Amino acid sequence: MLKRLAALLAVAGALGVGGEYAGWFRAAVPLLEKIAGVGAGQGISEWLTVIRQLVPESEAAAERSRSERPAKTGKYSYSGTVSRVHDGDTLHVIDNSGKKHKIRMAYIDAPEIDQAYGTESRNRLRSAALDKKVRVKVLETDRYQREVAQVLQGQTDLNLMQLQEGAAWHYQAYAKKQQNRLAFADYAAAEKAAKNKRKGLWRKHNPTAPWDFRKQKNAQPQNGGSRHWYGW
Repeated sequence: MLKRLAALLAVAGALGVGGEYAGWFRAAVPLLEKIAGVGAGQGISEWLTVIRQLVPESEAAAERSRSERPAKTGKYSYSGTVSRVHDGDTLHVIDNSGKKHKIRMAYIDAPEIDQAYGTESRNRLRSAALDKKVRVKVLETDRYQREVAQVLQGQTDLNLMQLQEGAAWHYQAYAKKQQNRLAFADYAAAEKAAKNKRKGLWRKHNPTAPWDFRKQKNAQPQNGGSRHWYGW
């Protein structure tokens, strides 16, 4: 039995069947049973026939294994056109294949629309991005099925631009987990510079951060007792 298996693996190697299949042959009991059924006196042509029959089966098994694995949510990029700007850190993009995406801009947090400077923040982003071609670099998908992403319009990082214009906060609680040190420093410096120049929302003394605003809103009953969730 072992001699037959060794011979089969040697011929498989000569045919270019990689270690993945060799390991599969060693581990798969059904295949071993088929191999055991091959007579010791059979010639090389019979062995080749067996290998050609077994390789497609192992490929199918590998494909089934891949299809059963859970989908991975990793980083990816695509290009498209901004079709809508909801607020200062949320926009919609239609990619080059026509698929629609809802984007939550990473590393920043803009005022809510019903918060002080909320509409101004949205208008800043709208004037820079609406109907423009952009490059979207997705980091993850949040619990609201929005793509958390960096959005580039040409050479302009729109996420960073919102900080430079005083139209958003650097969302450090999240950025510390996702940004590299250099990018984190650039974003923090942009917020600090806008604050020192009293640009945008920083014209108001001690403006309320959007995460604090959301907490206040969520603590207040809305429409006869229901609460509205303002997610990040």
